[in-house]
Amino acid sequence: MSLFALCLLLVCPVLFLLVAFRFFRQHNYKMTALFVCLAVTVGFIGGVKGYGEMDTRTKSTTASTFDRDQKENMTRRYEQAVSILKGLNFNHPDREKAEEAVHLLQDFHDAQLLNSLDGACPDAEMLLSYAEAMNQVAAYRGHMSNKDVAGDRKLLSIVQDMPESYKGTLAEKIVPFRRLIIAMNEAAEKEAELDKKNAQKHAANLSKGKYGGIHPGDSEDNITAAYGEPSRVNVSEGEGKKMKQYVFNHNGKSIYVYTQDGIVTDVSM
Repeated sequence: MSLFALCLLLVCPVLFLLVAFRFFRQHNYKMTALFVCLAVTVGFIGGVKGYGEMDTRTKSTTASTFDRDQKENMTRRYEQAVSILKGLNFNHPDREKAEEAVHLLQDFHDAQLLNSLDGACPDAEMLLSYAEAMNQVAAYRGHMSNKDVAGDRKLLSIVQDMPESYKGTLAEKIVPFRRLIIAMNEAAEKEAELDKKNAQKHAANLSKGKYGGIHPGDSEDNITAAYGEPSRVNVSEGEGKKMKQYVFNHNGKSIYVYTQDGIVTDVSM
């Protein structure tokens, strides 16, 4: 309570009551009543002002405590999320961990909240975007193809909004991740164009009564032009080599085309 409020609440009423007592002894009851009323009024005003000051101080203290607690809580969530994101592996990210990172960083969308943290959680919005992108990747359980990337509009939207020259927190993970997703999308576009051309070639070959014509040593890119779209493709990796088995059905027969690192190694029926 301020000195002014204290004077209004105690000092002034006491002085007025002393004056009132003096008039009372002189049997001047009218002036006595006047100064008693003044003492009560001034004391009431002092009490109201003092209460207002204490209420304001209490609210300020409460707000300050809330801000401090909130900052500590958000900083803790931020640090937990950074730790999780550091440990995520792009080739097979843990879905639960990715979702947890998104949950921990979700509130950092709020610009007002970020301002109140005074830089305690740098690049939180970027980390949230990265967490959301990794959560999308995790949905493919380690089997995300170029075509999957091209068809995942949410993933592409997040990644394309990431600055190419980002140099903030976890830049050593985010920048290569962005480049890889962009490259996979571009590769998917090229694959789609090649598939379109191969489909046209295959249709032209069929119209001429031709089917197949693939031999060991040919490029994998020519397979669909010769046989059309496969019913399935089995992929395996070992000793640093990528092997595929294309399975086609033609006139009731199964045709198998094997490749290793993009080159046809065998064709069997």
